[in-house]
Amino acid sequence: MAAEPDRYEFHSEDETHVETNPYLTRVWHRRGVQPTLPAAGTNRRLTIFGSVEALGRGRVEVLTVAQDSAAFKRYLSALDARHAATGREIFLALDNGPCHTSKASAAALADRAEWLHVIWLAKYSPELNPKEREWRVLKRDHRSHLAPSLRAFVDGLLAGLRQLGGERLDIVDDVPDWFLAGHRKPPTGRPRGRPKGAKDSYKRAPYRKDQGRNLPAAA
Repeated sequence: MAAEPDRYEFHSEDETHVETNPYLTRVWHRRGVQPTLPAAGTNRRLTIFGSVEALGRGRVEVLTVAQDSAAFKRYLSALDARHAATGREIFLALDNGPCHTSKASAAALADRAEWLHVIWLAKYSPELNPKEREWRVLKRDHRSHLAPSLRAFVDGLLAGLRQLGGERLDIVDDVPDWFLAGHRKPPTGRPRGRPKGAKDSYKRAPYRKDQGRNLPAAA
């Protein structure tokens, strides 16, 4: 890659979770007094799939709601756009996380084998991935405060990813509207509560009046 930088890029990829509750690094407080921090009530979480290019030519970041094969494929779609724009082949360093090694992810990587070359890192070796250090900077500088809303939470993360810098920034906001509306899962459209006429999938044991029969006798 060093001999032909116009032909190749080297990306180190990793994922991290970011939460609405502030990421605490350091705090001033009186000695002997337990510090208290404002919290968001119900904590919410997003996941970032991201990679940084070894020669400082930018990054690919996807902000989404899950850490699974479908989310990894969305990251690969963002990598597709970068490859189409630059025309460079990409070497991608990956760890052995389940979202990378699943059948769906393996098939997606195989479909891009012509221009995407995967380098598998050794297991349990975060020190080999420079992206790990970037997550610390992002959380320290942009998640050490309480966001006033979920929209502000997302916008702060996107701004933090842009400030990490690079020649070309491919940053994708893949956060769905239902997350911003305050839902924890995609709405099903059904009314709340147990549906009328619903039956249990298993037969419940009948109520027995002689439940005290097996109790030990009174001393």
